[in-house]
Order: sequence, then C-alpha cells, then structure tokens
Amino acid sequence: MENKNITIEKIEKAIEAIVEEKTKDLATRKEVAEFKDLMLTAMDKQNKKLDLILTEHPAMNHAIDENREEIEQQDKRIKILEAHPAIA
Repeated sequence: MENKNITIEKIEKAIEAIVEEKTKDLATRKEVAEFKDLMLTAMDKQNKKLDLILTEHPAMNHAIDENREEIEQQDKRIKILEAHPAIA
C-alpha cells in the first residue's frame, strides 16, 4: 500500500510540475483586468472623437449645401449681368 501512495504522490507532483510549466506565462486575473481597463480607456478617447465627428458631420453637410445653393444663385446672377449689353 505504501508503494501505491508513493507512486500517487509522484504522479501528483509530476502533474503539478507540468501544470506549473504550462501556465507560468499566462496572465493573472489582475493583469487581464488592468489590460482591459487600459484598452477601454483608450477606446473612450476614440469614441469621443468619433461621436464629435458624427455629430458635426450633418451640420457640415448642411452648411455645404447652403453654400452650394448660394453659389448657384450667384452664378445665375453673373450670367444675367454678363448677358446684358449695357453692363458687359
């Protein structure tokens, strides 16, 4: 019976050594949590920039459309003035 106990102890120690060797380079829960926090913080900054862009984009498009309409109106006026013989 004593030989079986010694054998089981040797097997347990061998398994523990193998597990220790295989897991020694794995991150701890704390390290994973710290990395997650770091990534989320970095993403927050990018999300704020993206939100600003997405918020301003429609306003910029509207301003561009207004400018385009104004330019078209000015072009029409210039063509009328250029076509008038007394002004040209």
